[in-house]
Amino acid sequence: MLGESVELVATELVGISVVRVQEATTRLFRDNAQCRMVVDRQPAFVEGCLVPPQVPALHQTIVVVDVAGFTDRDRTMVHQRAVHEGLYAVLRAAFAEAGVDWDVCAVEDRGDGAMILVPPEVAKSRLADQLPGRLIAELRRHNAVHSAEAAFQLRVGLHAGDVYQDRYGTVSQAVNLAFRILEASEAKSALKSSTGVLALIASDVFYHDVIVHDPAADPDSYRQIPVSVKETSTVAWLRLPDGAPSAGRETPEYERVRQLVEEPRVLDLLPATELQRLREGLDKVTVALLPTLVHRAAGPGVPPAPRGASAWEAFSYLMGFNAGADGFPPALMFVELVARQVGGEVGTNLTAWNNDQARRLRLELELWARRAEAVPRVPTDSRLHLVIVVQPDGIDPNNRYLLSHWRQDDPAEWPPARGDTRMVAFDELERSVDDLVVSAERAWSGHSGAVALEFVLPRALLNLPVHRWHKEHDSGDPRLLCLDYPIVVRSLERMRSPHWHRVWHQRWQILMNDPSAARVHYGQLADTAQRHRIDAVLSDPRWVLMVLTASPPSQPRAGADELAAALRSGLPALVWHPEASSDDLREVVTWLVDGDRLGDLPGRAQASRQAALRASGAPFDPAIAHDLVVLWDDPHRLVVLDQPSGRPQPKGDVADEPERAP
Repeated sequence: MLGESVELVATELVGISVVRVQEATTRLFRDNAQCRMVVDRQPAFVEGCLVPPQVPALHQTIVVVDVAGFTDRDRTMVHQRAVHEGLYAVLRAAFAEAGVDWDVCAVEDRGDGAMILVPPEVAKSRLADQLPGRLIAELRRHNAVHSAEAAFQLRVGLHAGDVYQDRYGTVSQAVNLAFRILEASEAKSALKSSTGVLALIASDVFYHDVIVHDPAADPDSYRQIPVSVKETSTVAWLRLPDGAPSAGRETPEYERVRQLVEEPRVLDLLPATELQRLREGLDKVTVALLPTLVHRAAGPGVPPAPRGASAWEAFSYLMGFNAGADGFPPALMFVELVARQVGGEVGTNLTAWNNDQARRLRLELELWARRAEAVPRVPTDSRLHLVIVVQPDGIDPNNRYLLSHWRQDDPAEWPPARGDTRMVAFDELERSVDDLVVSAERAWSGHSGAVALEFVLPRALLNLPVHRWHKEHDSGDPRLLCLDYPIVVRSLERMRSPHWHRVWHQRWQILMNDPSAARVHYGQLADTAQRHRIDAVLSDPRWVLMVLTASPPSQPRAGADELAAALRSGLPALVWHPEASSDDLREVVTWLVDGDRLGDLPGRAQASRQAALRASGAPFDPAIAHDLVVLWDDPHRLVVLDQPSGRPQPKGDVADEPERAP
């Protein structure tokens, strides 16, 4: 029996990403006492050890990539950042469209490139056949909307071999060879003189074992090249799938590429006197919401301007990005937005400058079309939201969770694009949220308004003490989130239940119109003593907030359940406490909503938590305020849970009625 279990373990380990080897092994051994003894005797199975030493190397496909000319003198730090972020956007999208799950690959960043280890179960022919075409498409999409300095070509090396991985990284002769063929001088020079954006370099083994046997991989388009890098002397196979070395300046293709790279950009056509005139105008203004204006002018595909940039520096930054489909440059759109934001004489002068440049560049119709969109000014007291969604893993729902987020960078825009997702263990949730919050703060560095954190949680996690979580763990002195943000939870169950949304919208509108203390229902045990009684009580439209008699259980109670009844009745706000008595909880909530301030419940709850930490400023037990749980569910901030990362969901999926409560 032991031998059979060990064989099962070996079978299970093949193709599993290395960081999950221990997890898979433990899962297989869980119900076998003999195997548990084997595991217990292995010193490698200790906390923090990712790979047991007896696990052999895995034979994996190795994909190495390098950005051509990443350190060219014309690339500033801004350009290098755009290239670096663009590289991963290109890789993620290309792998997904080629049918290779990026999240099952092991990825190591190399600054100007990356190493991707693809699990054995992914067919090598898929990488040789489908990946090149998808890389070319994504590279062209990136280069079409970036300046020449932020556009890039890519060299991609393909190889396969045994790879050892431990907590420190990889050890592999195969990986070494993959990087050597990537550095082949003939591959570099061929791509430099090519009219295309991609060079494929396959090892001799990969070419003969994979490419030659798959006509779809176009083996005849490869040519053999010598490789002499460091102590390695071998051959590889080079393919330029979307271009060929230029024959000279007389070829039409060469001339087309030369024009794209060497011809002046649209804004380079503006006279220096006009740019100086603009600078004099922009230097007179301080735009507190400048990151939002940059975002509106350039769109979500452009990284934010450097932190602390002035209006002129932001304009100069946007000069490096190409125009959109209508030909109107984002830099000129930025001037238009600044003029609208500041108003007065300065705004009038900036508008006149834009009019002059539109005439000069023959973009008057496009300018008037942009003005007709009537983008609203950014309110100085606006609020931005970071919505974090935690969903249980379908295979291991008690220990692993899919963490997603939607970060709002423009207070007039909802929904934003979905950010990257990650699968994390339960005990990794707080640190992962820390990363998201710190990243959001970098993007919000120029925002002068308020921000808020919302956790969309499944029922089983609604009692997760997110209000006690911290950020900036790496500093050695973590800071409580509740000091800087209103912390609320939201119901994943309700967000997934569109048949509850109509009454939810109705109750939210009632709350916004009349946020009075009279709309608070204090739960009573008698409400749940009889089936449907709580449903009947909460069907009264005057109730918008319910104070639960106890923390909601992880599973619905049979017969009558406060949480389920409140969600189905559309109540947008709930309050509970893990330990406080009903009388103490009533005292706290009464204070929070006093003076018809129910509409500011999240902010009031944050103030009470801060008062609790100061041990002053509140007429009740501070400990109760600190652990109070506030479910504050705005139906106008829905997110589409299966929305692809990096893409905004369709506007029709979310109601666009603005919230009126502060």
